[in-house]
Amino acid sequence: MLRQFDPCSKQLLPENWYLEFTPAQITIHSLKTGRQVREPSLVAVGASQPNQLLAVGKDALQYQNNPEAVVFSPFRQGKIAQYPAAQALLKALLKQVYPARPLPKPVLCVHMQECTTQVEEVALAEAAIQCGARKVFFYSDSLASMLDLARSRRDLQSAVLIHIESQD
Repeated sequence: MLRQFDPCSKQLLPENWYLEFTPAQITIHSLKTGRQVREPSLVAVGASQPNQLLAVGKDALQYQNNPEAVVFSPFRQGKIAQYPAAQALLKALLKQVYPARPLPKPVLCVHMQECTTQVEEVALAEAAIQCGARKVFFYSDSLASMLDLARSRRDLQSAVLIHIESQD
């Protein structure tokens, strides 16, 4: 499949977005508050205005058959496939964990797949920093083992874990 890249907006044009990737499940867990959000990695954007975020997660599914919206997953196999949408999704999910304004600058612990490249790691780190992270750590263990480790380390006791589980 041929995809057109728009160098001005640095993203794929909306007519080339498809819900072709199985959405990853994203769990965001705040160790400080205990609040947790688990959503599919879906975003809905305006078909004519791709910078207009309509909904994320389960809420994006209501736009699936709407011709004025495009619903897609910005992740493929737990890795960022469409950077601006992935960043918007993470930011919206962090706001669900921290509904009060302003969003605190948390320490984020982000789950990475075993075979993640350095470029993919940088993309995840940049997305996390753009979402307001003060520091970013990566882990490849299970969510349960990372929760145990984070609770035992003083510097991670108020961290936010972002666990991306690939469904591919």
